[in-house]
Amino acid sequence: MRANKSLRCARSRLAGSSQRRWPALSALILLGGCELADVAVEPIPDLFVAGVTLVATVDPLESSRVNTHATALVTRFHRQQEQEVPGAHVRVLGESGRVLQFDEVSDPLVTCVTPFPVRKGTRPPAGSCHVAFAREAYFAPGERVMLTVTLPGGGVLTGESRMPGSFAPSDISLEDGRCRLDPDSGYRFDWTRSEGSWGYLAEARFAGLGELWSRESPLYLEVTLRGADKTALAFPRGFLFELAGDLDSLDLYRALHEGLPEGASAEVAVGAVDRNWANWIRFGAPNSTSAGEVISVPSVFGDGTGWFGTAVRWRLSVESRHANGDDDLPLCGPAVAD
Repeated sequence: MRANKSLRCARSRLAGSSQRRWPALSALILLGGCELADVAVEPIPDLFVAGVTLVATVDPLESSRVNTHATALVTRFHRQQEQEVPGAHVRVLGESGRVLQFDEVSDPLVTCVTPFPVRKGTRPPAGSCHVAFAREAYFAPGERVMLTVTLPGGGVLTGESRMPGSFAPSDISLEDGRCRLDPDSGYRFDWTRSEGSWGYLAEARFAGLGELWSRESPLYLEVTLRGADKTALAFPRGFLFELAGDLDSLDLYRALHEGLPEGASAEVAVGAVDRNWANWIRFGAPNSTSAGEVISVPSVFGDGTGWFGTAVRWRLSVESRHANGDDDLPLCGPAVAD
């Protein structure tokens, strides 16, 4: 340790990462009433960050068929470099007394990071990956669940969440989780309200777009709906916000605005998220710094920071083509009106 001349200032740290996949935590230093002083220079301590999600996936037409999947990415920031944290232990305890224990796995970029590529090429985070899976509704809708992350050096991170209520799409026809649209038409997804949720996330991964999307990775789009009463979304036009200002994607935008082109298909998922999840991603709300960075609100505390979000979702596949006989897939429903 040595003494140095330095500015003595007030500091204010951002509440969380600027993006929900947190490339790196940033800090904003406000200079006000600073004075030159002798200060002791000490090593900057490591920062531990845990990003944990717990998702119950419900069959769209059979609410009793549920599976639970959870992931945790534990990252150590050492001199602003992201590192893995091998040997951390992660578990979630429910009010019922049930414990979901996570297993550490290799290759976090496949398991703990969404497999759908991000259009803007955001670099995925580094860290140690932990997963848990159960072929059942491990925790009940509305149940309070508590997270504990024990670090190898003995530090502990904690958080808690309340599971959103179950919900399902309304007035849709499916066969084995699939339905059909007539070419160049769309569909309006409606669903029942999820009790206790703070909003909805809708995702779509498109295939078979031909020259409209010639990149190697599939087209992935997402949209956020703020508030538990937002229970409808037009498909595919409701997913096109990210493409609206992209001059390189004008033809794609125009085509999808009319409907799903013939021969194309999409995997669609809609999830109701808890307060923690909503506060971490901020739903694109203008809650930002003067530099334009979105301020995320952490929900993991103790010897580190991060977020612990829970969600209930359903997913299905949509294909665009004319019927091939009476036994073909059913239409999802009436085409969306202009």
